[in-house]
Amino acid sequence: MYYITLDLEWNQAYAQKALAVQRQLSARLRGEVIQIGAVKLDSKLRICGSYQIIVKPKYFKKLHKHVSELTGITQEQMDVGTPLSEAAESFKRWCGDDFAFLTWGPDDIPMLKENFHVNSLSHDWLSHTYDLQLIFSRQTDGLAKQRSLEYAMEYYEIPMTLPAHDALNDAYFTALVAQKLDVEAGVRTYNDQKGEFLEESVIGDADAGDDGYVTIGEMLDDDIVKNPLCPICKNPLTMKDNSLHSKGQRYTFHFACPRDGDMLLSLKMHRNFNDTWRARRTVSQATEEQLAEFRRGIERTAIRRKVRKRKSRGPRRNTDTKPTTGQ
Repeated sequence: MYYITLDLEWNQAYAQKALAVQRQLSARLRGEVIQIGAVKLDSKLRICGSYQIIVKPKYFKKLHKHVSELTGITQEQMDVGTPLSEAAESFKRWCGDDFAFLTWGPDDIPMLKENFHVNSLSHDWLSHTYDLQLIFSRQTDGLAKQRSLEYAMEYYEIPMTLPAHDALNDAYFTALVAQKLDVEAGVRTYNDQKGEFLEESVIGDADAGDDGYVTIGEMLDDDIVKNPLCPICKNPLTMKDNSLHSKGQRYTFHFACPRDGDMLLSLKMHRNFNDTWRARRTVSQATEEQLAEFRRGIERTAIRRKVRKRKSRGPRRNTDTKPTTGQ
């Protein structure tokens, strides 16, 4: 199997233009990819190929000043770039059949999927990917911090011999960091604990082509929420306590696995462009302190409900007052 370090540069539209395009598409499009850079490593992490292409945007055609200053890409280069459909086919052919992506951070693959979705391109082949930033953190200081690529290069004393914020250069630097890590072990244990979460996903993302939930109640009744499996042993989890509804459309549930212990499942709700609902769904192992805070939250919510219910009834009338009688 080959490992492919991937980096993207993308153009951003000014706010009004971005909003107009997203309304037109009825889909989320945070930016349009304008450069793809990748480096291929063999199973021994030896560099054996590279790929770079400038992509011509379809919707955000005016190069943002900040993007130009950061990347060095010019309007003229972007205007004569390759359309995304051709670039995607070319890149997929270069990747081959047996590979996994290594990215620095969680942003590149979702951005590429957004771009593929609004251009009606298949993105199934992008799913085999690992965040090297997480692997670096777990194999160095063990902290769930988002360390920059520059930090990792300094950590391993890798000189920055090329300009940063070029997709191919950054993919090359990512490959050099990968060579310092035990990538095979990082990939093998990657799904055991992804950062601070055992499991992390987005459900109901209509903006990315999934079916959105018409109501929050429909989401809460989905088996992936109501009857989840343990991310570790894949056995059914048992719900404990009541759910906690927090401000900002966040729901938290306490589940337990007979083998792997207490877990908290969290949903952070967001609106899709078609007015359906999606949620960022995470599952993490729960400490005693987290469970205690969770239960205190349930108690506070119950008290607030009682207060609101009492206020809605209005002041109590004194029914013991005797009517006065005339003389």
